[in-house]
Amino acid sequence: MRVASRPTLVLAALLAAVVPASLWGGAGAAAAPGAKAPVITDRGVGAVHLGASAATLRQKNLIGTLRKGCELEPGQRVAPLRAPLRGWATFGAGGHGLTQLTVESGAETARHIAVGATAAQARSAYPSAQYEAPGTAQPFAQGFLWIPNSMHPKMTFVVEPGSRTVEAIAVPAPAFCE
Repeated sequence: MRVASRPTLVLAALLAAVVPASLWGGAGAAAAPGAKAPVITDRGVGAVHLGASAATLRQKNLIGTLRKGCELEPGQRVAPLRAPLRGWATFGAGGHGLTQLTVESGAETARHIAVGATAAQARSAYPSAQYEAPGTAQPFAQGFLWIPNSMHPKMTFVVEPGSRTVEAIAVPAPAFCE
């Protein structure tokens, strides 16, 4: 009889703890049974709308504490989204309100595409969107599905290179800081 090594047992224990949570959706598990996930649109997600002030969103308990944003844009601030959402809200310098948000879990689009969907599912749901496969949008390894296109994005799916699944949904476009 072969006995599993200690690293194998640790890996098995980790998988047992993580896999069930991912199958039922970690962020969605906190929602009440039968509760509908917030909907991501070109205006925001749920009650988090582009243009809203950080103070208003904090007062409604929709975002966490503000932090410094990208050093390339002085005055920019970012805040984590609150449950059931997971992701980031970006506020422009000079009090311009919410300029961008990135959803990493806890919501879906009106066409039922959420983080974890395949690129093929997202492309099928948005057939007129512009698709850049992972590795083709240099210098980024990720792929992008731009709705409607990369010149005038209203919503963007970020596609993970290895699994070709949606790793984030950005409104209007992803915020990258180099």
